[in-house]
Amino acid sequence: MIRMVLADDEPIITRGIQKLVDFNSLGIQVVGEYQDGGAALDGILALEPDIALLDIYMPKKSGIDILKELKAVGNRTKVIFISGFQDFQYAKDALRYGAEDYLLKPVIRDELLAALERCRVKLSRTWFSGEGQESPKKDEEAPLYDRLIDVENTVYVPALVDILWNGDESRQERKLIRFAVISYVEKYLEDRGKGIVFSKNQNLVIILKGMERKEARTFLTEMTASADKTYGHRTGALIGPAVDSMSQIPDSYQKCLEWRGYLFFEDQLGVPVLFAQDKVFNKTVGTQEFEQCRGQLLDAIVTQNREAFEKCLKRFTRYVCILSEGKKEDACYHFCTAIRMAGERVGQLGVPTLDYDVKDILEQGREAANYRQMAAVHGSYLERYLEQVKDSIIRSDKKDIIRAKEYIEEHYRENLTLEVLASQIHMNTYYFSSFFKKNSGENFKDYVNKVRLKHAMALLVTTDKRTYEIADLVGFRDARSFSELFQRAYGETPANYRKRVKREQGDGGYERNEKA
Repeated sequence: MIRMVLADDEPIITRGIQKLVDFNSLGIQVVGEYQDGGAALDGILALEPDIALLDIYMPKKSGIDILKELKAVGNRTKVIFISGFQDFQYAKDALRYGAEDYLLKPVIRDELLAALERCRVKLSRTWFSGEGQESPKKDEEAPLYDRLIDVENTVYVPALVDILWNGDESRQERKLIRFAVISYVEKYLEDRGKGIVFSKNQNLVIILKGMERKEARTFLTEMTASADKTYGHRTGALIGPAVDSMSQIPDSYQKCLEWRGYLFFEDQLGVPVLFAQDKVFNKTVGTQEFEQCRGQLLDAIVTQNREAFEKCLKRFTRYVCILSEGKKEDACYHFCTAIRMAGERVGQLGVPTLDYDVKDILEQGREAANYRQMAAVHGSYLERYLEQVKDSIIRSDKKDIIRAKEYIEEHYRENLTLEVLASQIHMNTYYFSSFFKKNSGENFKDYVNKVRLKHAMALLVTTDKRTYEIADLVGFRDARSFSELFQRAYGETPANYRKRVKREQGDGGYERNEKA
């Protein structure tokens, strides 16, 4: 854990900085906060933090004064200055006396992370050895090496530890988190005397001693769980074959590297620690089973069965994981193939396909931080096809129901049947019946009768035609059924309706004449 102090004569500034960055998740512990330069200097000398984030101008002592005194006594705390004074002279003095960086208020998050990362790199050169870093002095290297070779006739178990990224971390955050995890793992191993940790080609390598693979898995499972709890970032591990001599460690570690791709699929594994070259999944998926699942997924899109779509997509995502055998590129290929086939299927329905570039989708998959993110990206394209077919059907349904109603309005006098209307809309008769009710809220026969009765009411009050004549004119085949339907709909017979309306019209006319 990196230890840091904050000093600024305005408490709101230190509180704002702590809200700006979650230091704890980056492996940074704030061990002191101060509001004047004198207290800040005393705190740094007493606590010996790794980093000090100081306001350059404070009461009692300025940041420059503090830095001078720290250099004079040989204190190695890395100092980052912040200041509201946009004066080149301050920055020049700060850098001349050995400050790591100079940040202007208001502090920008990415600039702060970059400054912390530069400090982290310098600290790592002091604490760890590894490629791309300064070589440690011989007396610093010996204790690390001795922790392995001081035991004769023992078993060594190499393991590769990876941080399982969420995908929303910046480059600087990733570097700081990685450094924090390395620090934590080294202390965890040292406290228990179980082995060493070091960085090789940016990989975090652990060599455990004196334990078999099953014991190593239990140990690493507990260690990764503890690290996860501390930093809020999950870690996973791959365990290589146990060997009985140090010369065999590189070959065993190589097996870990070959199996590393499986950690990308961590959310499908169930456990964060795996044995390299061992069987990962209990279930295997054959080509026929995979293609059948993909076909069912495409069928669910075309038939608009959302429940089936969600179940098939979940199963398809699992099958892609198993079939890819830890290869991220293969998973991208399987998803993109399904997306392309979905486009072909909906295109056959006359639905416009999505405007996308396969290369762009492949790139999005490759950039995913984990399989969960990859599946979400590719699944969203399949989801869009589901919605596109739905929208197309809705638009088509609206057009078809309007056409059906217009046809009824124009031909209500004729012998209208389901078969006649279905043929006009180019639908199967049985399907048209359910389609009409779904989109109009009433069944076909009731709707036709309602239209006929509406026209019959107009004829009753505007003509002297008899009831049976009106029934025939609006499409009813007999006066009796017309009268029964009319009374059921309006609560009175056609004859009574005519008398009532004409009487009311007559009364209204009399009233108007009287008023005139």
